[in-house]
Amino acid sequence: MHSRKTLITMAALTVITGCTHHYVPDASTFELDSIPEFSSSNSITLENIQASSDDVLFATNMGHKWYGNLNSWTDVAIEITKRELTKRGMQITADSAKSLEMAILSARTTSGGWGFRSYVELKVITGDGYTRKFRGEGPSPLLNRSADAAVMRAVTAMLKDDNILNYLGPVNTDVR
Repeated sequence: MHSRKTLITMAALTVITGCTHHYVPDASTFELDSIPEFSSSNSITLENIQASSDDVLFATNMGHKWYGNLNSWTDVAIEITKRELTKRGMQITADSAKSLEMAILSARTTSGGWGFRSYVELKVITGDGYTRKFRGEGPSPLLNRSADAAVMRAVTAMLKDDNILNYLGPVNTDVR
């Protein structure tokens, strides 16, 4: 009987004190939202310029804490970008004359009602010096899906930017 009370007490303390989670978004959770259709035979270098490899707290809920490494999150944004650019004929190389330097600068998730809403800020610098920050927002009943969507939508915002599209190559106005 004594061990049963100890087990119940330990379980209750675990629930009350919460758990710590580490999360990296999944690049393949969602298809990219609609962007202007374009094609280019150019090559491009995609570079992760997020210097920090520290874990940052991006969400708390009911005693649980979620941490993420913004360098790893930037790798996910690059993976999504690479997938979309190669679909449009671009070659991704390590030493191209054209480049996109990318960094997820921040990530946070809020909870309320029956779900979560994640926000990320993606900084992009083109090889010709154009710099802009893009925001992504992702609502979902699941925290991980919310984070996945926010990263995807930041990349979507980047690939809708006229200056980015002009830098990448010829653009037409069709939407996929």
